[in-house]
Amino acid sequence: MYGLELGADWIALSFVQRPEDVAEVRSIVAGRAGVMSKLEKPSAVEHLKAIVSLSDAVMVARGDLGVEMAPEQVPPIQRQIVRACRLAGKPSIVATQMLESMIEVPTPTRAEASDVASAIYHGADAVMLSAESASGKFPLEAVTMMDRIIKAAENDRGYYRPMSDAARPAPSATIPDAICASMRLATELLPIAAVVTYTASGSSSLRASRERPATSILSMAASVETARRLTLAWGIHSIEVPAINTLDEMSTFACETALKEGFAKKGDTIVVAAGTPVGVSGTTNMLKILSV
Repeated sequence: MYGLELGADWIALSFVQRPEDVAEVRSIVAGRAGVMSKLEKPSAVEHLKAIVSLSDAVMVARGDLGVEMAPEQVPPIQRQIVRACRLAGKPSIVATQMLESMIEVPTPTRAEASDVASAIYHGADAVMLSAESASGKFPLEAVTMMDRIIKAAENDRGYYRPMSDAARPAPSATIPDAICASMRLATELLPIAAVVTYTASGSSSLRASRERPATSILSMAASVETARRLTLAWGIHSIEVPAINTLDEMSTFACETALKEGFAKKGDTIVVAAGTPVGVSGTTNMLKILSV
């Protein structure tokens, strides 16, 4: 409760074992923060689909997973969890011992670099340092190194291919999923500078992130709380914007914001995904392609 009073963006629940564990925390949080399930117990994997469904995000806490099960079991479990999150459109975080040697030395092993890159290639939304930055001797170097590895993986010319076809979750037969699938296709066919989403709850931006478009996602959020929570998801640069009441206002503001935030320049093309009525949560039903 104290964390909620301070305005925490996320409440992380450790040692989740059953869906009921998540449901209990959700009832306490009551929408005031995102609920993140930390999967550290083999029993959680047995209820993976239900736990992911009830969570706003999931962390693969590999340190405790490695204690609870044999080391060779952790990599396939990690992929299984990330895949389940991809299918559900929920952010996933891979954490613990990613650059472990950098607690004591200023450079990682090549195996550690490959480990971080593998999490990116598998579709994780975020990777997390622990002791490397919390108590290690080279926190700045560790953060810088992780950033370099992420950028190198995402700049790999083959990076987006595993995100497509069989590896990409099929959109559901819903209007919001159809809109976001069309948005992703537009980024593959046209030289789109940025995808712009306008969101009240964050659902439009998360759907766009789930599609892994071939460009960045500029998320215009109706509240600072939503904007902060969305920074966890893949490809999203989220900012709070004033209230927008009409589609014309949204189009104008999308172009102005893309320019201001450095995602586009004059003459570039952007794609805007949003919903009408404007400001109503969960109504993604519109796609516009605009010239800035």
